[in-house]
Amino acid sequence: MKQKIYTFFIAGLLLGGVMGISTACDPLGIEPTTSVDEARFWLNPQLARAYVNNFYFWTPAATGDTFQSEQWSDNMQGNYEQDWNTYRQNSFNQRQYDENSGIVGFSAPWSDAYQKVYSVNLGIQKIESSPALSETLKNQLLAECHFFRAFVYFDMIKYWGAVPYVDKALTIDDETYLPQNKREEIFDNILADLNESVKLFEAFGGKTETGMINKDVSTAFISRVALYAANAADASTKNLYKDDAAGLFKFQKNAQHYYQIAYDAAKNLIGKYSLEPKYEDLFTSTTAHTSPEAIWPVMFKENQRSGFNPTAKNGPDYLYYGGTEDASYNWNFRTGLFPTQDLVDSYLQKDNQDGKWKKWWETSQSKAMGFKMNAEGEIEGSNANYRDIYKNRDKRFYATVTYDGSYMGPEEERYMIQTWIDNTEPKTSLKYSALHTGYRSLDNMTSAPINRASAQTITGYYSRKYSQFNQYNNDGTFNWGTQRETCYFNIRYAEVLLNCAEAGIKLNKPDARGYINEIRTRAGLSEYTGNDLYEEMKTQRRLEFALEVPGFRYFDLLRWSEAEGKSTIEELNQASRGIWIFRKGVESTKVGENGYPVQPDGEGYFTPKIETFRMPYSIYDRKFDHSRFYFVPFSASTLKDYKQLQQNPGWANYTYN
Repeated sequence: MKQKIYTFFIAGLLLGGVMGISTACDPLGIEPTTSVDEARFWLNPQLARAYVNNFYFWTPAATGDTFQSEQWSDNMQGNYEQDWNTYRQNSFNQRQYDENSGIVGFSAPWSDAYQKVYSVNLGIQKIESSPALSETLKNQLLAECHFFRAFVYFDMIKYWGAVPYVDKALTIDDETYLPQNKREEIFDNILADLNESVKLFEAFGGKTETGMINKDVSTAFISRVALYAANAADASTKNLYKDDAAGLFKFQKNAQHYYQIAYDAAKNLIGKYSLEPKYEDLFTSTTAHTSPEAIWPVMFKENQRSGFNPTAKNGPDYLYYGGTEDASYNWNFRTGLFPTQDLVDSYLQKDNQDGKWKKWWETSQSKAMGFKMNAEGEIEGSNANYRDIYKNRDKRFYATVTYDGSYMGPEEERYMIQTWIDNTEPKTSLKYSALHTGYRSLDNMTSAPINRASAQTITGYYSRKYSQFNQYNNDGTFNWGTQRETCYFNIRYAEVLLNCAEAGIKLNKPDARGYINEIRTRAGLSEYTGNDLYEEMKTQRRLEFALEVPGFRYFDLLRWSEAEGKSTIEELNQASRGIWIFRKGVESTKVGENGYPVQPDGEGYFTPKIETFRMPYSIYDRKFDHSRFYFVPFSASTLKDYKQLQQNPGWANYTYN
């Protein structure tokens, strides 16, 4: 029996498996109205439309409301719950691979991806040959099919580097032991599909509904893919992959070729859209999908939100303040989406004296409070007004991060989030700490928060994006069970601006700075006047898309570092950073008093002190110290049966951990 490159058998596949439509006939010879045979399926415009509509439910791997790929980056830290590992990404972050089964804790797109490729290829074949579909409908459906084939292969190439490329609906008579295509070939095929999609949409000429693929979506996607291709082309000149016997990672075309494609595609969209004036509205407004920034929004309705509910996850897993014996309420978020101090440090603060935007510890107000960098490169200091370090930040900070002293809802005490830690000396107990930190019940700060404690923040911060803290019950508890009618963006105009800027910088285009400054202006920042525009582009890309769907940061770090020929990516080769805020807690076991800080005139009061830190716990380490980690390996069992595959560079004869 032939080994397939995907797990389901193609022969005889009919559309019932995709659409839930039966192909069986009634035994009396009368077909029910709920069934149709395959030949007649493609004669029905509504069924053909419904077939392609199913592609819209596809999402890139490691996305969704758990923001998996963001947890792989230096933007966010997951937790270490042993009985609920939704956010436990330490296996991936520490590159723990099993020789026989591959990646531990994650399944890179492979079998499911080829099922999707087959569905698209079948759609292209049947739609093209259907005599009953109008040319207008054919053009639209084919344009979407070509886009989604590119969409799936782009997802695959990010993990595997080089994969077998299939552009027809295979049958049981076709050879399915297919070798990998070269990486350059796959990128070119993806771009060709996107260009074909653009041409078909032009031929279609009609107006599409909000949320559906159109010419602009395909054009914007060209700019994204071409940047990845440019970085890959650069990487092929750096001799990173010495054991690439088949030359799968070698490019003939240079990076400039792809940068030009990216620039031209993005440039075509410049001016057609504009940035949403208020950044936060992109993630909380119920009309965000109609924003002038929206290019490809994904909307959610009451009966179509399964699997995406950030509002129920972006907060603490413990009590409200002000509880009583009769009513002591719990937030119950049980999360693991903790922004890192590295991300928080990237949001600039406005200096009160000279009005310039600076790193928060470099502003005059922070220096006056006594905060400074120590010999280890961490920030420390002591001041009763330490929360002022979060004032006058980049506007995006407040839409992205929940921090000590901020509110989840109305500005009432019970809705305040406090993440400080009781550090009374001598350390007899830490049970009086604030309610919303993973360190609240530890006597020894050298112990890592694990299990349920790690569902509280271990960095000092919670995620905020997509969350709407605006629906409360009569008793004051938050109604977190249902995500609000909002959306996320597969593509928005801010990406077009930054894609155009990135490609423009590499092509020495004078307009690149202006696109970056558009992003900065919306964030409330002054225009960038520095000389390192490329690094500024990277920073703005990080801040603009932090904690979003789809996640960019992890793959941006990979593609930029690969293009620079790095074997080690420092941002991914060290543990996350966080902040410890030490205060004196009220010593009381009464319900409603636990978690309150002692006031300046209270017994045992000491001036609050803060200290940023890099996690000293081995379970939260990260590893990226070899070029092999740019791609995931094929398992030994796969290679044993599928000899046409070449193991990815660096993994052959590697001793797996």
